Amino acid sequence: EAVSADQSEAQGVFDQAIQQLDTGQPGAVATLTRAANLGLAAAQLKLAGLYETGDNGVKPHPAEARLWARRAAEGGDAQGMHAFGMYLFDGVGGAKNRPEALNWLLKAADKGLVDSQFNVAKIYENGDEGIAANPTEALKWYMIAARTGDTEAPTEVRRLSPQVQADGRRSARAAADAFQIQPLA
Repeated sequence: EAVSADQSEAQGVFDQAIQQLDTGQPGAVATLTRAANLGLAAAQLKLAGLYETGDNGVKPHPAEARLWARRAAEGGDAQGMHAFGMYLFDGVGGAKNRPEALNWLLKAADKGLVDSQFNVAKIYENGDEGIAANPTEALKWYMIAARTGDTEAPTEVRRLSPQVQADGRRSARAAADAFQIQPLA
């Protein structure tokens, strides 16, 4: 009950912050920060977005944006995992770390986030700093992304399939068919 009461309080503070932001009230960012500090992922991601874009009078601060995305990710939020993974991948607000980025994107992909599924496929297809190319794994993730609803993924499946050995295609198909979205934390 304490957790739901805390979440209820955080949601209420967040709702208040959104209303304040929408109407340009002073103190809106402080209210949003309070909701974020209460652990509400939506507030953490909204705050990360404000620090990234500089909207609502917030001075852009990429490192602060990355910090809030990380908090949402570590709290189990799939959108937070994706955002933090992309900050790591691109080196926004801190050092690039492509292997750690892939780890966070995989966590979001496992939770059903289609953008992460597609990005994971691209990373495995191309390989990257510290990540070996793996066409079979790329094909698997394109198949999963296609099934989840990504509009570009079916084209990528058709394009990549002929480049993967027959046993790799079978393996990718079996893994994609067996894929189950992991429950949200």
